Amino acid sequence: MMMLFTRLLFLFLFLFLPLLPCLRTVQSSPHGPRHDNDPDPDPVPYYTIEEHWASPALVDLFATNPITTLLGVAPLLTALSEIGPARLASMDAGNVQLQVVSHAPTAAEAMYLANNTRLANDQLAARLAAHPERFRGFGVLPMGLPAQAAAELRRCVAEHGFVGALVDAHVTTPAGLTAFFDGGEYDLLWAAAVELDVPIYLHPTFPPLGEILSSGQGLYAPLEAGGYSGYDAAALGTAAWGWHSQTALSFLRMYLGGVFERFPTLQVVLGHMGELVPYYLWRADRYLSVNRTVQLRDVFRRNLHVTTSGIFSLEPMATLLKVTDTKRVLYSVDWPFAKNEDGKAFMETLRQSGMVSQEEFRDIAYRNSQRLLKLGGHS
Repeated sequence: MMMLFTRLLFLFLFLFLPLLPCLRTVQSSPHGPRHDNDPDPDPVPYYTIEEHWASPALVDLFATNPITTLLGVAPLLTALSEIGPARLASMDAGNVQLQVVSHAPTAAEAMYLANNTRLANDQLAARLAAHPERFRGFGVLPMGLPAQAAAELRRCVAEHGFVGALVDAHVTTPAGLTAFFDGGEYDLLWAAAVELDVPIYLHPTFPPLGEILSSGQGLYAPLEAGGYSGYDAAALGTAAWGWHSQTALSFLRMYLGGVFERFPTLQVVLGHMGELVPYYLWRADRYLSVNRTVQLRDVFRRNLHVTTSGIFSLEPMATLLKVTDTKRVLYSVDWPFAKNEDGKAFMETLRQSGMVSQEEFRDIAYRNSQRLLKLGGHS
């Protein structure tokens, strides 16, 4: 009998002793065993703030813009024009709890059409009202008309409860020239934003047509006709490079024009991982802060917020996190030009990367947007 007991004990130890570490691991988990298809035991909602639409008041300008034609974005018009079930389904697929909707850039003349931009904001407010728990709005402003832009920002906040404005980072004048916002005529707009305590989101917009279409002359056009395609020229002047460099230039010109000295509490947002600014911050600060009372690096830390919109890569994120307070980094998608599902995959990768703590991840995912835009919801 003793021999039989000894054999059984040996058999038990041989079979089950190797499993004890696994059992201890399962017991130590506060959420129990995890499987790949299990729901996240610690879900984090996402708020996204550079998400676009196209209003009936301005959609024709977008659809007929030769640059959008070259880029082939016409298939996105259906998604851009809808704020309802299809958009909500995409948000749900990407774990987006709340979306701040703003107008996509359309064409140069839109920035001088105050009546159309006003109507576009009214149309957006009407669409958002059907789902107040899922949407907020940024106003579109006629940036070619500074006084009217300031008045429209005030109206959007007062009448529609919009949480700021997303504006073209520069305008094309009737003479076909690019104009920026560093002059004193835009102080009315900055003063309104400060008084209302809402941010201004500087967003890329289209360059003058000649810069893309005029071979041998345009900044983005080939030197010789046919040297590369119209699509290549349009992409170079927009999403591949020009959009970001020109938006960065707009921000830097505001700095040089003294905007942040006159309005030290003005808050500005740059998308696409900071529109190149974080990656050139050291060098730009070295040359542009000379003999100035306010240093560029201080404006970057005090006045600027950066979103991830449309760039879902850990490499640029690593640099952004090195130079930027994590409480000023905000998740965004750039929908429908980027997919909510791709953004979700990026955020899952970031969460697992070790580049940020879990508290910092929550800040980026939604809490920084809550603070900046004074949104309620999750804690």
